[in-house]
Amino acid sequence: MPLLRLLSLVILTGLFGCSSEPDPANQDGKELYSYYCAGCHNESGDGSFLQGIPANNRTEFAESELVDVIRTGHPDLPDMPHFSQLSRMQASAIAQYLHRQLKK
Repeated sequence: MPLLRLLSLVILTGLFGCSSEPDPANQDGKELYSYYCAGCHNESGDGSFLQGIPANNRTEFAESELVDVIRTGHPDLPDMPHFSQLSRMQASAIAQYLHRQLKK
């Protein structure tokens, strides 16, 4: 009987550990951008989905400014969601990716 309880506990623990959402703590800027940003801004950053709101349009912002926009939003960008669940390090990885890969 104790073995059956232990086995049940192990199975339940494994099931609760499953998630369809990727763990952002283990991702780089490109992966984080793909998950959180590309739905509106496209993978290329051209933003054609939102008709003229490209992610690569605001890369003149300093990295620290982009981190704040990603995490807390910006008054000039009221339609852009913010992602307060991301750590500063994760938002910084996205900002670095924008500067490195998507800047035109």
